[in-house]
Amino acid sequence: MTDEVPVPLRHARPDDRIHLLLWDRPDETELVRIAHYNNAHRANYRKNLLQRIHPAENFLALHHNLDIELSAIKSMCSGVSKQIVLLEGLDCLITYLRVTSGSRITLFWKQLEETRKLERLLWILLPQQLAPKNWPSERIKRLPSG
Repeated sequence: MTDEVPVPLRHARPDDRIHLLLWDRPDETELVRIAHYNNAHRANYRKNLLQRIHPAENFLALHHNLDIELSAIKSMCSGVSKQIVLLEGLDCLITYLRVTSGSRITLFWKQLEETRKLERLLWILLPQQLAPKNWPSERIKRLPSG
């Protein structure tokens, strides 16, 4: 990505709302560097989801439980000592919602955008093609790939 100063994330406003870091091909070394530079905690939605799944359940019906998923995202900002949370792996939920029949992807984006009172500044890492069309531009940072 760059050999100069890593991407600054700590000055995003409002700091109690969700921000999007759009990056098509994130590089692990750069992610570590960005997290270190910003003193950010890296969280992973996929790992969190796997921890919440009950072994007795045969099917995931995430599109029926959007409130639970939104609460889980919000809870990843709780109990963290660092001021910034960089959330990775949410692309699996967004892709799932996009391909599920009768999905509520528009409702999900609206609720995610309106989420307030986060304990930490939350940046969600996503590929550009999964980003919502109407997300406030002041809450988006795009990183070039390659």
